[in-house]
Amino acid sequence: MKILTHYKNAVAAFFTSFRDPAGINTYKKIGRITFPAFVELFLISLKGIVDMIMVSRLSIAAIAGVGITNQPFFLLIAIFSAMNVGTTTLVSWSIGKGDKTKAGAIARQAVIFNFALGLAMSAVGFFGARHFMPLMIDDPQVVAYAVRYLEIICLGLGFNAVSMGVTAALRGAGETKIPMIYNLCANALHILLNYLLIFGNWGLPRLEVTGAAISTTLARIFTAVVAVSMLLLWKKSPLRIKFRDSWRLNIKTIKDIFAIGMPSAGEQFAIQTGLLLFTRIIATLDTQAFAAHQIAVNINGIAFSVSMAFSISNTALVGRACGADDYPLAERYTIYARRLARIFTAIVTINFIIFASHILGIYTNDPAVIAYGIPVFYFMALTQFVQSSNMSTAGALRGSGDTMYPFYASIFGIWGFRISLAALFVFVFNWGVVGAWAAFFIDQNARAFVVQRRFDSGKWKHMKAAREAKMRKRAEKYGV
Repeated sequence: MKILTHYKNAVAAFFTSFRDPAGINTYKKIGRITFPAFVELFLISLKGIVDMIMVSRLSIAAIAGVGITNQPFFLLIAIFSAMNVGTTTLVSWSIGKGDKTKAGAIARQAVIFNFALGLAMSAVGFFGARHFMPLMIDDPQVVAYAVRYLEIICLGLGFNAVSMGVTAALRGAGETKIPMIYNLCANALHILLNYLLIFGNWGLPRLEVTGAAISTTLARIFTAVVAVSMLLLWKKSPLRIKFRDSWRLNIKTIKDIFAIGMPSAGEQFAIQTGLLLFTRIIATLDTQAFAAHQIAVNINGIAFSVSMAFSISNTALVGRACGADDYPLAERYTIYARRLARIFTAIVTINFIIFASHILGIYTNDPAVIAYGIPVFYFMALTQFVQSSNMSTAGALRGSGDTMYPFYASIFGIWGFRISLAALFVFVFNWGVVGAWAAFFIDQNARAFVVQRRFDSGKWKHMKAAREAKMRKRAEKYGV
């Protein structure tokens, strides 16, 4: 009864807020940042979806090979979460204080550092692919596809890191339309190149999985070039960097960024290593079950885009509110963003449940893959509804500078529940791929519990002052 009463009151509060001018204004502010962010993230997800759909015309092994590269690639870029979260938070604080010059300087440092680190991680991924992928799955054909795909996409990792840094800085300034625009252009290029290179159209060679990897890499290079050009050349950009500015690394600024963002890097490392083990557990099943899992992960990107968009907007808005020391506003942003996230995710959830078989049919006509995939889609839908609330609240904590608790929540969820329960459900109960996704659902509930408890405690409101005190000490140390 308490749960029903809670949701009844939440629904009543939601409709009441639309009769309040301040409430309507808050929703508008959230929407102005969230919608372009969603479109941007959707377009990024669409790149993977397009690759998977086109590659699915080749074979089930090709689907599995391309899909399994996600976890090692995301593990390679986990370190950039430190730069990106730290950049978004510091830029949002600077914008909240009205200091656009400092915000631009932070953005410039993010671009420089991300590119240098991206080149190093590119080499690690390229030379490590053939050694690492056989540890993920035993099927030699799937491994061959995966190695080929991962080697090529790692070549563009430095450029990918640059666009990530620019996007993080723009998000901190509350600007999500520009990333939406350059990702829209990159997606159009990506689809065209896929059409040309995978199947060998317009007289070009048929490169299949190799063609998909090349088109992804070229699209990422294009995105980086356009993103940096926006900051350098577009006068209406809320953040500007100039050619004549210093392009040397500022160690103090990098340390400030990492001090806030490093827990997010740890969070991503914990998530991605957990996902590697999670994927390895599922890879012990037959190829059709694993292909169903990869399709679900691929489609999951759409629902994840909704949750992530609200997380991004909440980080930016809460960060700006904290920068202005307006904590009641930060709290209101979080409550309202969480309400909207639940509503929009519920719409996605319902569609996943209703149209599960039709969505799977876009990828394959293999009846075994579809049979495995339908119940997986149900768990995926339920998981996203919980995840939307979790990510909105976690975004608020990051915007306040309280980045440790999202880290704790991820370790608690993925290592405390998902991995152990997935192994239990798959190897002991023989629930197969459905059991693995049931463990995923429990993991998300555990994470939501941790971040909500932290937010309700109000301790996040003291984090900016503590962070800024340490930043002043670093400034004294480096004579800034």
